[in-house]
Amino acid sequence: MELTKKQTKQRLLMMIFGAFAIFFTGYPHIWSVYQPYVMEQAGWSQGQASMCFYLSFVTFVFGNIIGGRIQDKRSPRLVVFIGGGIFAVGVLLSAFLVIPSPIPIYITYGLMQGFGQGMIYTTIISTAQKWFPGRTGFASGIVVTANGLCGFFLAPISRKLLEKGGAGLALLVIGIAITVSWILCSLFFYVPGAELAPKGKGAGTASGQKQYTSKEMIHTKSFYFLLATMLLGLMSYFILSPVSQTYQTELGISTHLAVCAVMFGSIMNAGTRLALPTLADKAGRIVCIKGVLLVSVGAMLVLGFSRSIAVTAAIVVMYGCYGGIMGSFPSFTSSVFGMAHSGENYGYVMFGIVIASFGAPAITGLVTGMGYGMQGVFLIGAAFAAMAFASLLMLERELKKMSK
Repeated sequence: MELTKKQTKQRLLMMIFGAFAIFFTGYPHIWSVYQPYVMEQAGWSQGQASMCFYLSFVTFVFGNIIGGRIQDKRSPRLVVFIGGGIFAVGVLLSAFLVIPSPIPIYITYGLMQGFGQGMIYTTIISTAQKWFPGRTGFASGIVVTANGLCGFFLAPISRKLLEKGGAGLALLVIGIAITVSWILCSLFFYVPGAELAPKGKGAGTASGQKQYTSKEMIHTKSFYFLLATMLLGLMSYFILSPVSQTYQTELGISTHLAVCAVMFGSIMNAGTRLALPTLADKAGRIVCIKGVLLVSVGAMLVLGFSRSIAVTAAIVVMYGCYGGIMGSFPSFTSSVFGMAHSGENYGYVMFGIVIASFGAPAITGLVTGMGYGMQGVFLIGAAFAAMAFASLLMLERELKKMSK
């Protein structure tokens, strides 16, 4: 339907400031830039420092579920206000907690930041989709592209701040910027009217698609195939991301080039977050995700066998594959289970991130402890991507059965 001038303005403001807030949810992805400075300043081991990255992703998922449930029962705007506040305060407090004990920063950077991010992430994406009911892939792609761009801009800024004043200064400055984004998003967050966004149990869409509640969704086979595809597809990235900079320098690749890989990886991440869901609106979501998973297999094989500059190229490609999965799955989930409860439903699908967050460091520790090194870990990552492809094939078969 045609939007009024007021609705058009509200949609534009919501997309701009929603994307601004989503931009900072990409902050944990550049933790590998912070990690060496934190290890030196606080005396942490690599395992202790990497846990900040994993904790933020675990709590991110629970934030998605709780945020999705609150927005269904209360108000999406309330979720953005509460979640953004938790996110901002968590990062600001972390600036003062780079100390020998990692427990305090686990709570602020890991738990608070991750949970707050999750609350605003699911809410902003699902609201954007409701503003564009006929182009959900495009809508979610636009918003999550901002998440992918975070590394490109914040990696070099953080590097300069880290060199000047250590992790405390970098966390403080970025925390202030996050606070500004939270305030602006809270002020200009608009939810479309009922004529654009289906609500309630059983609410229909233009195509008459069934709108699954979370309880209904988890009783379908499709949910578990979707969950498995996300889990297995993301495992490769979670194995790689925390060590993407340090692994390159260990191979003799310059620190400058290693940081550039994180920056350009962020561009790839952002590009695929926008391009793939938009393409999937026309070409089909399963076809596009199949392509991403096959590329992931190839990139992880390069990481497993090469010790040259090809490693840097493969890392950039893997950032793009991660963006393709994260950009596609919000609209993919909505296309399977409907938009009415998309926020909470997507939160449950993102339990794949929780399992990958715990599984990746466990696998890395086990394999390296057996003396095989990171190359052995990367080859296992290739196997996970191949298994994700197999899970997607099973999901495709199940969806065909459902359609009949």
